Amino acid sequence: MQARQQLKYALVEYTTNKNFCNVYDAMGIERLEWEVVSYDRTRRVHLDRANAYLPILRCKLLVHHTLTGKAFEPGWKLEVFGGSVRDDGIESRLFKVECDPGADHKFARFPIRLSITIGPGKQTATGGIAPDGKPTTQLAMRFPADDWLGICLEIRDFLQQHQAQLESYRKNLQRERQEQRRKDIPAHSAAA
Repeated sequence: MQARQQLKYALVEYTTNKNFCNVYDAMGIERLEWEVVSYDRTRRVHLDRANAYLPILRCKLLVHHTLTGKAFEPGWKLEVFGGSVRDDGIESRLFKVECDPGADHKFARFPIRLSITIGPGKQTATGGIAPDGKPTTQLAMRFPADDWLGICLEIRDFLQQHQAQLESYRKNLQRERQEQRRKDIPAHSAAA
């Protein structure tokens, strides 16, 4: 008998006629998972999917820029590079939100564009992950300003509600690291 996979908690579920965007709780790794899926409504099938795990610090910055209005200034953008080391190689991800009303304000009613790009990656000298070649998946989705503001308000409220949990997680992690460092440091010799 197969074990049931636990459903992720979606704090945001946003749907258009071609895409949907979900934001899931991933507080256990100090992140929120963002997912964009394109689908064919008539055939009722998913066409493509991309996800990225955004650090809580970046989520808070995104919410702040939105609530202060900075995110609605044409040309504004927030880019977060990341990725994963997997058994079959390194995968890079780019999460980008930008205010782009388009040429001649073609997209003025939907000025916020969220895009997630996934492709091969390489490890940098500092331990990060950088893109290495053409992306294998690129998905973008546009939002009206009021809908984007609502999404960010939901995220803000969720993060405020879970701040104590996050701080407890961080405190425990720091305590574990400190204990490990103490174990790793050889005993100092008393001889001088």
